[in-house]
Amino acid sequence: MKEKLRLIGAVAGALAAGSAAAADLPSTKAAPAPPPQPAFSWQGFYIGAYAGALLGEGTFTYFRDTPLRGSAFVGGGALGYNWQWTPTLVLGVEADFGYRGSLNSETAGWNTPSATETGVFGTARGRLGYAFAPRWLVYGTAGFAYGTDFAPTSFTSRLPLTIGRLNTGTTVRAGWTAGAGVEYAWSDKISVKGEYLYAELADSGVAYSTNFGVVPLNLRSAGHIVRGGVNYHFATPAAPAPAPIVAK
Repeated sequence: MKEKLRLIGAVAGALAAGSAAAADLPSTKAAPAPPPQPAFSWQGFYIGAYAGALLGEGTFTYFRDTPLRGSAFVGGGALGYNWQWTPTLVLGVEADFGYRGSLNSETAGWNTPSATETGVFGTARGRLGYAFAPRWLVYGTAGFAYGTDFAPTSFTSRLPLTIGRLNTGTTVRAGWTAGAGVEYAWSDKISVKGEYLYAELADSGVAYSTNFGVVPLNLRSAGHIVRGGVNYHFATPAAPAPAPIVAK
């Protein structure tokens, strides 16, 4: 009987020791999956810079209309804000201001306008965008435009034989603009874009000193703008997922 009791006690002791050792081993339970990263958002303020070309489509009128179809450099800075209204719909406002280079005009018919003076160009626009991929945005835009009119500094005309030089100087005119663009978020902070705008300024009444005296002329300033840009976004970047906790 005593031998049986000793055997039972030994088996119970071995089982208790095995249980204590197993309690000290790491759990084989799988770690919980990390939470998904927050989706990229266009929401927030941004600043940027752009550069491109203006292709003139204005009109210089001296007895007959003469197209102003030359090209000029444009470049400057921009400031804007985006609202991520839904995962795919982005609303925004943007204002920009920049430099316009000299516009070299074509010779057409009787009149030969010279290059224009340099000037300024800016806009204040609304934007309506569609985020068709996590970091891609296409948008339409329209709003207010302003800039220096496209007044040639001088002109010559064959009929009647006239030589004229700008008498009144250039002025800043108000107008409108509309266009579209595409933007790609290179990172949470940096995006790059390509944009097309058509802009038209209010007609200008300008005067030229000529061999027939001072002559008032009408000037229409309009053109196509193709430009690229880079923006810096102040939106808070997505927070990293916390490290998984391994249960003991």
